[in-house]
Amino acid sequence: MNQTVRLHRDDPSRRDAVEPVRAAAPDSAEAVLARGHLGLRFPKALEAEFDADTLEPRRRLLVSCALLGCVGVLVGTSSVDEATPEIAAFVWQLVWIWTALAMAGLLGTWFSPARLRRNWHAEFTTALLATAMSLLVTWMATASKPDTAVTHSAMASIPVMYSCIAARLRFHWSLGSALVSFAAYALFVKGNTPYQAQMVTSLTHLMALSYAFALLANYAFEHRERRNWLLRKVEHQQRQALLQTSAQLHQLSIQDPLTGLYNRRQFDTNLLQAIDKANVGPQPLSLLAVDVDHFKRYNDTYGHAAGDTCLIDIARILAMQAQIHGGSAARLGGEEFALILPDHTPDMALQAGQAVCAAIAAVRMPHSASDAADHVTVSAGLAHWVADGRDTAQALQARADRALYQAKALGRNRVHVTQDGDPRAPLAVHAPPTRYTPPEGDARIDKEDKEEAEQDEARCQQALESQSRWLRFPAPLEDAYLAHHAESRRKVLALNTLVGLITYNVFALSNRAMFPDIQESVLDVQAWLSGMLLMMAVLNYFTPLPLWREGIFSLGTAILAVVSTWIVSHSHQTSALCYSVSLMLIPMFSAVGVRQPFWFTCLPAVIASVAAAVLLQPQGAVQAVVYRDSLFMIVNNMAYTLILSYTLEHGSRKEWLLARIDGLQRDALLAASLRLKALSVVDPLTGISNRRQFEDDLDRIWRECLQDQRHLGMLIIDVDHFKLYNDRQGHLAGDDCLKQVAELISQTAQAHKGLAARLGGEEFGVLLPGGTLEQARNLAERIRHAVSQADMPHDYSPSRHVTVSIGVASITPQEGMDRVSLFATADKALYEAKRTGRNRVMGPNQAPDTAARRGTPSVGLA
Repeated sequence: MNQTVRLHRDDPSRRDAVEPVRAAAPDSAEAVLARGHLGLRFPKALEAEFDADTLEPRRRLLVSCALLGCVGVLVGTSSVDEATPEIAAFVWQLVWIWTALAMAGLLGTWFSPARLRRNWHAEFTTALLATAMSLLVTWMATASKPDTAVTHSAMASIPVMYSCIAARLRFHWSLGSALVSFAAYALFVKGNTPYQAQMVTSLTHLMALSYAFALLANYAFEHRERRNWLLRKVEHQQRQALLQTSAQLHQLSIQDPLTGLYNRRQFDTNLLQAIDKANVGPQPLSLLAVDVDHFKRYNDTYGHAAGDTCLIDIARILAMQAQIHGGSAARLGGEEFALILPDHTPDMALQAGQAVCAAIAAVRMPHSASDAADHVTVSAGLAHWVADGRDTAQALQARADRALYQAKALGRNRVHVTQDGDPRAPLAVHAPPTRYTPPEGDARIDKEDKEEAEQDEARCQQALESQSRWLRFPAPLEDAYLAHHAESRRKVLALNTLVGLITYNVFALSNRAMFPDIQESVLDVQAWLSGMLLMMAVLNYFTPLPLWREGIFSLGTAILAVVSTWIVSHSHQTSALCYSVSLMLIPMFSAVGVRQPFWFTCLPAVIASVAAAVLLQPQGAVQAVVYRDSLFMIVNNMAYTLILSYTLEHGSRKEWLLARIDGLQRDALLAASLRLKALSVVDPLTGISNRRQFEDDLDRIWRECLQDQRHLGMLIIDVDHFKLYNDRQGHLAGDDCLKQVAELISQTAQAHKGLAARLGGEEFGVLLPGGTLEQARNLAERIRHAVSQADMPHDYSPSRHVTVSIGVASITPQEGMDRVSLFATADKALYEAKRTGRNRVMGPNQAPDTAARRGTPSVGLA
């Protein structure tokens, strides 16, 4: 049944069927994740939690990277004697001082007491050491005169590249180190000759691009780390919410909301389990059916609130008695209860039943309308399981039900045991129970979709735990990952081809003085090479397979790096060897700008390094020094390129997994919430709305009608002589009767824009938004007629079939008016309909409708 209420069939809903999710707190992980964190800073509390969670991993990473950095410094300084011969001895002293300070800082960071450790300690130490080494190399270029001092100064970029990519310093530390290093180089390194000045200019451009790529990568590293941490945190919160919701679902699915006892659904499960255990033993098993004597009179005398309190007190006593006797208690509906008594022989079960009656009578809850006693009492029927292979749970319940009504016939306030007839014979033949099917509006995930989602989440969790070190998911996940990024990657590759070619050509043209002897050749090759790569980009854009697109782009990048290296190798200038370091920016652009997958970045990075080692041929001692420095920086940059490519892809895959898990858990949480809502507002027996939902709908529609000054109609419906039906034919038959009546009421109400609910027992209600009194009366007549025409047998009713009495009322809500008055008016009309003969519709101050007694249909709705 659609729970969405509309005042007109074509009106848009004023309220979603599902309540909107309450907005997350502005400083919560979910809110920060939703709005982004471009500033790489969380709210204060969240930032402190992030720092605490990442303190130890960051400390270990920075210390281990710093040790490798020290080794790299010693290797990179090995050419100092040839590059800066006049200051080599002093440089070595400074290097050893720097190494000693670095080791002292690392030891202090590693062995500092846990209570004194702070995130900035290792970050500051690493940034300071990297900046100091960069400044040292910069000073060497100003203090030494040979050309090799200038070419060697290109190594000033390596400490910054190290801190950004290998150590992955926090971005603000990396940015500070890069700015200080670049500013020092640009301001103080000028060159002693025009030739050196030209090389300095080219190296300044190289550093600017290198630092830009490194800082972009560093920003991406930290942004992704923070995002993944947020996703992890949100995942944990959602998992806890799922567990909590599952626990609530479980409680709602097995507990009666009023008394806290097991409900009818769980009672059926417990009974079947007890029967299985009894059959295996074989062990004795008894079932005690309990009914409150004259409870309808109690409700009429003391009111529904007192009736609820009475049922709660009785349930508490039954739960205590069930615990004493090792059984379980359940509320089957209304004032009907049951106790399952495993391992109870007939005598033991009879004693347990008598103890239940005595315990409830001992409380002496007043009941002036009872003819059994002046206080609340119960009647009980006892039946025993017959382990002969022919007995059934339904027959056992029927026998207990029959014994219960025999106890009531004998005067109530007693226990009776089934004795007459076949102990397995059911009391009455009736239709098997129907299974409740939730309405379409609940938007539940069906069983197949739920299983598929659970399997998908399990695969994601497994891939997340395996760390995906080889950057490859299992086949279904890998296909989903590629498909998810396919369209965006197509556009990224096309756009970055244009950006990369423009950057490449501008950089080459602005630094053409570095290879004056081959300028013409370089320009010619750049022209046809750029044209060829543009054609490949067009072809790549229309390639349907994602991996083929990545492969074509990687191949184009490798071709560009190899051809460029080959062209530069034809120059005999020392500056050309220095310029060759910039060729490693080509695969670095592929890794940082284009974010190509690691294995596709390996191709141009490795090929460019091999091409530089093979094609570049130094001539003379000076070029040999420059060649060694250049090759060291090329290999160093290749390593950084592969590190950042691997880290970026690994982070991207992890982020995708976490986002996918987050989405799956959100869907599961929504489905569970919808199911939780359905269990809390749907009557489990009839499948229509329960009283809780009816009152919520009345409150909502009252406000809407008050706003629009429209009528609101209400129908209160009661099944005639239902107590007799239940007493004579049994509760199981009574349940089937209520299901059929509820279906007829719901279908008829829905057809005329009404909202039906079961208010309790055999009482139902219908809200009619916008309904006048005449429209409410006409709808009531249609419902009465539908139930009567269904011709459900009722041998204990004057009409010989099931009928209903209906009270109707309608009102136009006004400010200050209490909506309870509408319910009271309809309820009063219902009692008047029952008093004047039943099977009729009555409104306020209305004479009995003779047409109802003749059973003729009424006119249609106005």
